[in-house]
Amino acid sequence: MAFGVSWVLRQQLCLGPAPRQLEDLQTLKGEGVLSVLSLCGENDWQPLPQMADWFEWRRFPLPDHRSGRPPEPAELTAGLELLADLMVQAPVYVHCLAGMERSPLLVLAWLMQRRRLRLQQALDYLQQIHPGTSPLPEQLAVLKQLFHA
Repeated sequence: MAFGVSWVLRQQLCLGPAPRQLEDLQTLKGEGVLSVLSLCGENDWQPLPQMADWFEWRRFPLPDHRSGRPPEPAELTAGLELLADLMVQAPVYVHCLAGMERSPLLVLAWLMQRRRLRLQQALDYLQQIHPGTSPLPEQLAVLKQLFHA
């Protein structure tokens, strides 16, 4: 999978797949990213040594399709709080392994919470700017539950 950054809000928030090579980290630096939020567990992905030197970064594992369960609303809420903390050091790059489920899900939640978009509006927007967006129906159901959508 080619590494790329999809901007949700220019110079504030972007998302994509896990950075796996030094060139990926250089791409993030070149885009002006200051903070990174990884939604991967330790068994999914390990950061390159330069990650801690170049970025403010945090790991907040969320379950994906392999877990057999969607995230709990409380997990998404905690992820949103961590994202808000990192947004102080914007721009923030949010990633999961492939940039298809977990990172789009958290960004959808952010768009619904911070930009007051309805779920379908947020999903349509994210699919336009980040074509790999494909959260599962049970993951979207958590957003409906969380935001009473």
